[in-house]
Amino acid sequence: MSYAIDLRGHRLSSTNDIALAACNMGVESFNRNRADAMDHLDTAITADSDFALPKLVKAWMLQSARDVKHAEGIKTLVESAEACVEAADDRSRDYLSAVKLAYLGRGIEAATILEALLNRYPTDLLAHRLIQSELFWNGRARWMLNITEKAAPFWSEDVEGYASFLACRAFSNEEAGRYSQAESYGRQAVELDNTEPWGAHAVAHVLYMQGRHEEGDAWLKVLSSNWGAANQLRHHLWWHLCLFLLESGEFERICTLLTTELRNPDSPLVRAAPAATMDIQNVASLLLRLELRGVDVDQHWCVLADICAQRINNHTNAFGNLHDMIVLAATGQFEKAEELLRNLDAFIESGDGSLFTTYRVAGIAACQAILAHRKKEYSKVIDTLSPVRHDLSLLGGSHVQRDLLYQVLIDAACRVGKSDLVSVYVNDVRCLGFERVDNLTFYRNALLVT
Repeated sequence: MSYAIDLRGHRLSSTNDIALAACNMGVESFNRNRADAMDHLDTAITADSDFALPKLVKAWMLQSARDVKHAEGIKTLVESAEACVEAADDRSRDYLSAVKLAYLGRGIEAATILEALLNRYPTDLLAHRLIQSELFWNGRARWMLNITEKAAPFWSEDVEGYASFLACRAFSNEEAGRYSQAESYGRQAVELDNTEPWGAHAVAHVLYMQGRHEEGDAWLKVLSSNWGAANQLRHHLWWHLCLFLLESGEFERICTLLTTELRNPDSPLVRAAPAATMDIQNVASLLLRLELRGVDVDQHWCVLADICAQRINNHTNAFGNLHDMIVLAATGQFEKAEELLRNLDAFIESGDGSLFTTYRVAGIAACQAILAHRKKEYSKVIDTLSPVRHDLSLLGGSHVQRDLLYQVLIDAACRVGKSDLVSVYVNDVRCLGFERVDNLTFYRNALLVT
C-alpha cells in the first residue's frame, strides 16, 4: 500500500488530497510561527475527519497557548484523534501520547516521548518545535541543546524547513550560553528566509545577553517589516526591541510601541486572542521594567487589569501566573492577588508532574515576592525570593525574561540598604550569562547606588 508523505518524507495517514495539502500547510505555518496555521488545520479536519495528525497538531497548538480555557477543546481533539489514529502511524501515536501528558502538566514526560520520536525521525520539524516549547517552559536549556545538536547532522539546505530548524538550533544554543554558535545559526536562518521570526528572535537574545544594544535595535528594526504573517511572536519581537530602547532611555518611544505594536486593540491578533499569555507577559514585564526605572506608566496597566483578574484559576504555566500577579498587584487588586495565591496553594496539592513541582519550588514564591514588592514589603521580597533564586529557571521563559525577578530583588535590597546583597545578586546575573552587566542600565545604577 502506498502512503502520502509530508514535505520531509514522513508518512501521512490520509488519502484525501485537500486534507493532505491543508495539513501540510498548517504544520508548516505552525513550524514558521505563522498566524494562519489553525485555519489550515481546520480545513484538513473538515476534509478528512479520520485524519489524526491535523487534530493532534491543533491540540498541541492549544496546549502551547498555556490557557485553561482551551482544556475542553484539547480533550475533544485528543479523544477524536485517539479514535482514528492508525496503529502503523507511530509519529501520530507519539504526538498523541505526548500531548496527553503535557495536558496533565507533565511536560517533561511529554518531552521524553518526543525525544524518542526524534531519535527515529531527526528531520521531523514539528517534533522539534513541540519539544523546544515544552523544554523551554520547563527551564531545560541544556536538554534543548542536546536535542538540536544530535539532529543537526541529518539537516542541510536540501531538507525542507532547514531555515526553521536553524532557528530552533540557534535558540537552543543561545539559552545554553553558546552565543557565537547561536548568532551564526540565527543569522543563517534569516538569510535563508527573511520572514523566519524565530531565527530573528534568537539573534536578538544573543545581542541582549552580550550587551550589544545598538546592534540589537538595528537588527530588529531592519527585520520588522517581515513579520506581517507571524503569530503573537510578532508582538514578542517588538518587546525585544523595547528592551534595547530601554537601554538608550527612549521611554516615550517604548510607550508608543506598547499601544501600536505590543498591545494594539485594533490588531487582528489581539482581537482574536485578547488574553494571549505571551501578550500579557510582554506588556506586564515591560511596564514593570519601566516602573523600576522611575517611569510613570499607570495609564497602561488598565488594559490588562480585567483580563488577569479572570485568570486566577488559570494554572497552566507558572511564568504566566507570575505575570498575572504583576498586573493584579500593579492595579491594586490585592484581594484578587491573595485569591490567586490561595488557589495556587490548593492547585499544588491536586496533582503531580513537572508543572506542579515548578509551582511548589519557585512559582508560588515568585508570585508572593511580586505582591510583597508592590506593597513595599521589601524585606519580605528578599526573604521570599532570595532562597529560590537559583531555581527560577524552572519557571520557564528565557534568561532575558527572568532577569526581571532579579531586578525586583535588587530593587528591594537597595530600598532596605542591603548593599552586600545587591553585589551578590548582580554577580548572580553575570553568572546566568549576561556578559556585560555593566552595560545594562538597571544593574549599573544599582551598583553605583551601593
